[in-house]
Amino acid sequence: MGDRPSAWVIGTGGIGAHLIERLAQDHDVVGFDRVERPSRFPFYRVDAADRAAFAASAKAAAESHGMPDVFVMTAGTVSYLALESATPEETTEVLADNLVGPINVLHTAYHLGPLRPRTCVLVTSNAAFVPRPGQPLYAASKAATVSLVRSLAVGWAAAGIRVLAVAPGTVMVERNRERVARQYPHAPLDPGRPGGRLLVPGELADLVAGLLPHADHLTGQVITVDGGSTLTGAR
Repeated sequence: MGDRPSAWVIGTGGIGAHLIERLAQDHDVVGFDRVERPSRFPFYRVDAADRAAFAASAKAAAESHGMPDVFVMTAGTVSYLALESATPEETTEVLADNLVGPINVLHTAYHLGPLRPRTCVLVTSNAAFVPRPGQPLYAASKAATVSLVRSLAVGWAAAGIRVLAVAPGTVMVERNRERVARQYPHAPLDPGRPGGRLLVPGELADLVAGLLPHADHLTGQVITVDGGSTLTGAR
């Protein structure tokens, strides 16, 4: 419970690992993830898709480390499930990871302790904005997240809660390194997108950190960070 603002990062692998390190430069940070991860920061193992479990972990974290000023939700799972062949269980899993989890984090951000100004940042995907015939369920869950951001930014404005999102394209993280190398042989270079290269997680972490001081002006915005790839159609 220091003098610095507090930032909670939900999803501490991949992008989240870089985000928590970057935010720790000027925030007291706490991490949450459904996978146990070694961490030099306070950490709670919990699945954000389980609202009761996440709320309990959030309460424990607030009691031990103070109320958060910032929530950053990075957790999610890339899926290539086709709607026509996905089982009900598979469909539920995609929606739980990519939509229900963010909903639960936002619900907790609103209800944790006395109502107070907070900033909520969702890391979503540019799949929300272009046709993804090979990823229809994933893209739909990301589009729904974008709608949440816009609606809650207005609905929660009077409470001082700012809600915004960043929507990256392909980000080079360890777990997708082999797939990215097959799709982009010269990665991180990609001559097929206007920006000329893929995003690396440290760049995204710097961007999110830089947005936080401007949350009042950015609430409701979904900032696409994909090198212009959505301008050239579905990928």
